[in-house]
Amino acid sequence: MTQAHPDRTAPEDLLHRLTHLRVNRSSGGPALYKPVTLLWAMARALRGAERLLPWSETERELAGLLAAQGVPARPHYPVASLSRDGLWSLPGQDDAPTAHGDPRRWFTERQPLGGPTEEVYDLFRYSAVTRLAVREQLLELYFADHDPAPLLARLGLPYSEPETATEPEPDPLDLELPGARPGDPEPWLVTAAEYEQGCRLLELTEEQRHGTRAAAGGSRPRRSRAARLLVLGRSEGRCENPECAGQPAELTDRGLPLLEVDHVRDLALGGRDHPGQMVALCPNCHTVKTRGRSRERLRTLLLKVAEERHREMRTGK
Repeated sequence: MTQAHPDRTAPEDLLHRLTHLRVNRSSGGPALYKPVTLLWAMARALRGAERLLPWSETERELAGLLAAQGVPARPHYPVASLSRDGLWSLPGQDDAPTAHGDPRRWFTERQPLGGPTEEVYDLFRYSAVTRLAVREQLLELYFADHDPAPLLARLGLPYSEPETATEPEPDPLDLELPGARPGDPEPWLVTAAEYEQGCRLLELTEEQRHGTRAAAGGSRPRRSRAARLLVLGRSEGRCENPECAGQPAELTDRGLPLLEVDHVRDLALGGRDHPGQMVALCPNCHTVKTRGRSRERLRTLLLKVAEERHREMRTGK
């Protein structure tokens, strides 16, 4: 089993292993076995399905998903490998095989109960930010040459990719919380602990995400929807411009405040895709920041605000 990294806390180490999978690349590109298996586990956790499944059910469901991706239907391979990575649980099976060779016979004979570890299941089940950030990372790293939309639709996981650079970014609230209704409690608000965990996850993947584009041949830098979700939660539904002359009282169809998340420092000019350089603005303030005569002064102010709000959320000071 993979050993914890001495310089990372247990939660950080788990997040690092989820977003830095060791996959076979002998065919030239990354094998999809483990990414597909984790997305399947994520979908099951999101709908509240049982964490552990009999091997016959795991084999049947995973084999179908892998075959649909043009991958040989060998579900025993990713399960054995993820078990060695410390991301998959096979209770009572201390002699679980490695993925090297052919572990099929072991699984056929033992018929083990299995599923993601409790820690992985809970992250996928209860943390919208973690779920979104891990999914973004899996899609960016392993599905560059594949269209993930059919797989995600089959799993019931939200996905939306703008087709052109002129289309607006999909709202991460609509993507991650499609079942929310007007008047519901604000499930998108984040606690300080959730904010810290989300930021650490973004920082673990920041170097890999830097410079990636939203679509093949596109010019727009890819933006993390997990980062946007963190900023929206941090704002508590209020425009973060201290000089805001009045946020519109109008709400969206789902009863949410009209807020737009903005990168104070443009990504194309070296800014970070990170909450420490992002703010939630009402449409009026966003327009002033983008096209107003005072935009340069306002950008300087907003960068200070972003840094202060970010520090307050992470340290409580």
